[in-house]
Amino acid sequence: MYRPFSKSELKKNRKAYEKMYDKRHLLVQIDKVMDWDYVYSLLKPFYSEDKGRPSLDPLMLVKILIIQYVEGFRSVRFTCKQIDQHITYRWFLDLSMDASAPCHSSVSKFLRHRVDPKIWEALFEYVLLQIKKEGFLSPETWASDETELKANANKRKRVKVVRKVVEKEDEYVLQLVNKKRLQHSKRPLDPKPPKEVEKEVICSTKDPDAGLSVKHDPRGLFAYHDHRIVDTLHNFILDAYVTSANVPGHRVLIERIERVKQRVGYTPENIVLDAGYYNARLGRELEDKGIHAYVSYRRFHRKEHSKCRSSQFRLVKEDVYVCPCGVKFLYSTSTRSGYHEYKPDVKGSCANCPAANGKGDRVFRVSVHQEVYQQMEKRRLSEKGKVFRLVRPATIERSFAESKELHGLRFARYRGVPYVQIQVWITAMIQNLKKWTKLRSLQSHGIDLSYHK
Repeated sequence: MYRPFSKSELKKNRKAYEKMYDKRHLLVQIDKVMDWDYVYSLLKPFYSEDKGRPSLDPLMLVKILIIQYVEGFRSVRFTCKQIDQHITYRWFLDLSMDASAPCHSSVSKFLRHRVDPKIWEALFEYVLLQIKKEGFLSPETWASDETELKANANKRKRVKVVRKVVEKEDEYVLQLVNKKRLQHSKRPLDPKPPKEVEKEVICSTKDPDAGLSVKHDPRGLFAYHDHRIVDTLHNFILDAYVTSANVPGHRVLIERIERVKQRVGYTPENIVLDAGYYNARLGRELEDKGIHAYVSYRRFHRKEHSKCRSSQFRLVKEDVYVCPCGVKFLYSTSTRSGYHEYKPDVKGSCANCPAANGKGDRVFRVSVHQEVYQQMEKRRLSEKGKVFRLVRPATIERSFAESKELHGLRFARYRGVPYVQIQVWITAMIQNLKKWTKLRSLQSHGIDLSYHK
């Protein structure tokens, strides 16, 4: 049963610590900027007003979680022990002098069973909107990346599971291929119907939602990905989305940009991305939305044709390329995989070539997305691209570093995507609150760092 707590009683409890608590502590600054009545309004629907025993103050349980994530404590049990010993924590929770901290199991039950996980996203969005109202967000440049969170699962406890997956042909790629084939009087390719195939996947027996990652361990470990978008002006986190570790960032970026647009009301002019986002479909979709993507250079480890790489071929006129040895390559065909193939104009031209790799003539392939790749490379090499190359490590990478080193995001505390998402929402909210309180403190001293175009 929800029992309303008297504000006069809470103020009386705080007055007891008036000369003892640390007024410069981050929790004191957070208490000044947060509207706790709004938090109460989110929690009230989960409690009955006339049934059951009187509950603990739900706001106190939320504040305990805030203390845990601000200090980076490893567990709720350890956090509750620290609350009994720390005056500032007790002041923040409005605990009386003779009261003890709630049992750690009450906080855990509250987090996992009492409230809807969506309220943590609502809290994150509330803080973000307050930051936007004060003018600390910029519509110019965002940065996005993903980081790995080790799952709370033993990497040796694994099983192989066969799952059915529906494979669909990319209609847009087939459209580009057929357009080129028709230009050269070739028969267009017919679309393939969707096909259901069986795929063998390695799953954890302890946390089935976690994905197997071989990024840092050749034997593989179970992990999650935190896909994050930050504003490069003051490094505020605009979005943090959790998936299993086998979901790459370029697949979810467009969806997350749309989600941020619903929150703040706009999309950026530019977005700075890691080399893992070097994807033609992503580049085209960002271009359609009017967003200029600046993607880091990606190294391709290809051993074939090491003496005569594709980048050394020159386009002399439409559908005519020249290799470094001066041999002309003319259009041959366009394949279903999304490549245009070019072959030497005279058969056997590569037979005695010192740069040839093999006995037959080389087949030079060009992607149907070549224009998109060229546009991305042009932006990367521009003056603005060189500046953004330095911006990304100082913003999104720093945001991840703070999450892991200061707030315990190196490991997933819970199991399952919904509960790991809670951990990520709270961490992102705490980081935004830290930055917000610092900027407000500077404003009070006459230093205004809000966005001015």
